[in-house]
Amino acid sequence: MFIKSLKLANFRSWRDYDLDFNSVTVLIGKNGVGKTNILEAVWFLANGRSWRVRHAEELILWGEDFARISAKLENDHSDIEIFLPRDIGTQYKQLKIDGIKHRFLDLLGVMPAVLFSPESIQLIDGAPGLRRKFMDVVLSQTSRQYALNLIEYGKILRERNKLLFHIKMKRSKLDELDFWDEKLVSLGSALMQDREELIKFFNVNIAASYKKIAGTKEKLAIKYHPAVEREHFADILFANREREVEQAITTHGPHRDDFRIYLGDRDVATFGSRGEYRSVILSLKIVELDFLAEKRGEKPILLLDDIFSELDHDRRMHLAEIIKDQQTIITTTDLDHIEKGLREKAKIVEL
Repeated sequence: MFIKSLKLANFRSWRDYDLDFNSVTVLIGKNGVGKTNILEAVWFLANGRSWRVRHAEELILWGEDFARISAKLENDHSDIEIFLPRDIGTQYKQLKIDGIKHRFLDLLGVMPAVLFSPESIQLIDGAPGLRRKFMDVVLSQTSRQYALNLIEYGKILRERNKLLFHIKMKRSKLDELDFWDEKLVSLGSALMQDREELIKFFNVNIAASYKKIAGTKEKLAIKYHPAVEREHFADILFANREREVEQAITTHGPHRDDFRIYLGDRDVATFGSRGEYRSVILSLKIVELDFLAEKRGEKPILLLDDIFSELDHDRRMHLAEIIKDQQTIITTTDLDHIEKGLREKAKIVEL
């Protein structure tokens, strides 16, 4: 995978901007000049969403009616273009791949990417929803079926919750849940199985990665905590119907899954030091790169948002070793944060 160029129109702070990429491209400038906005545009091309805001219209330059992101790639697809209107009541966001209109679902996997930013540390100690989102983003970039199941599960969950409320209000009957429960169990079980396989891949690879980075004998492992056991999902839904009717919400299912990260017997979120946090996240991102490369048959694009300032010398050197074989886009406020050999190889863009 290789992104050759990017063109922005009315995207965030960029009214009209063009950029050609090398295998390693470093965007340098003071805070607030729009470095992260460029990474955000590339990430949007990879996933059809931002990691910073929930609503796409927030990405449009203030006072403008639309934004456009365009890129030229070096793979089976040569051109991607995304159009974002401010007035979603009269227009819809549009995706074109090689000049042909597509659903946004078709974007997944066209340009796989891995993001490493200071916010990535929240994967350790943030809310469970962040870790579910991490699993969903990784798996959606490698499996169209997973993405379809995830979308459909969300629809079924919303309909079931509406029905629970209607039953509570005596507008519907309890046995009407049968249809929705069957759908929820089928889709939810598929999601959990894929998540189990993802965590299994990480556990096969992450201990060695962490040992190399941290220089310790402690074993790093991830424990998947599903909100319900797959084989008992249907029974638990049935057993908890009356309680869920009272609460008018579905309390069991993969929408409440989580995973935790452990060093030996220690939960890193509770007992980890700041240095251990950084080593853990770096290891996690390295294995994420490996997972996408194995499943897609090509290396994803690595996006590093001002991450070198967060790492000490040894961790910077480990990351630089990975970057040499990986197309990477880096933002920084100081070139001295980046290893010398990497700087000499990179295209430096001052903003």
